[in-house]
Amino acid sequence: MVTQPLLIAYALLGIFVISWHVSGIRQSRTVATPHRRRERLYTLFIVLGWALIVMPPGKPMTPKLWTAPSSVDWVMLGVIVAGFAFCWWARFHLGRLWSAEVSHKEGHRIVDTGPYRLVRHPMYTGFIVSYAGLAIICATALAISAVGFFVIGLWLKARLEEQFLSVELGAASYATYMTQTPMLVPRLPRPRNPW
Repeated sequence: MVTQPLLIAYALLGIFVISWHVSGIRQSRTVATPHRRRERLYTLFIVLGWALIVMPPGKPMTPKLWTAPSSVDWVMLGVIVAGFAFCWWARFHLGRLWSAEVSHKEGHRIVDTGPYRLVRHPMYTGFIVSYAGLAIICATALAISAVGFFVIGLWLKARLEEQFLSVELGAASYATYMTQTPMLVPRLPRPRNPW
């Protein structure tokens, strides 16, 4: 059965996807990209994740695993919005350096401010958070496995991106950024000693 929060979640996903692709028109010129063959594996995982996350619950192939109180579904809508907002913050912060594919843009540099001071791949973090919220609302094994595919695919893409940009932008400076900033999960602040 498709609930109101789930319909809203799918509508938010649709709006996000359309706006994300429409706004990708203004980018800097691409200087270099890794060989396309290297991008096949992460792309496969992400496409599988997409195929599974858009299957609505309630069909014979997608039985619901649990029925959460409606308050949980509404909270998960907030999680979805927060994840998408984090993606947009990162994208606006990158500006013309943004690209859907792994690439070296004209004028590319290591960005370590804004959301990029929290994690090296804030867009991927935002996607994972949003898809996890959607999977909890869907409450199906397919939706949960979709999140697994997204995590693997985005992790593989992040690794490829880091290897590629390390060569393109300088291994030493990129290594410093990698040691200072976690890949996908922000570090929790250390509690202060009250004494």
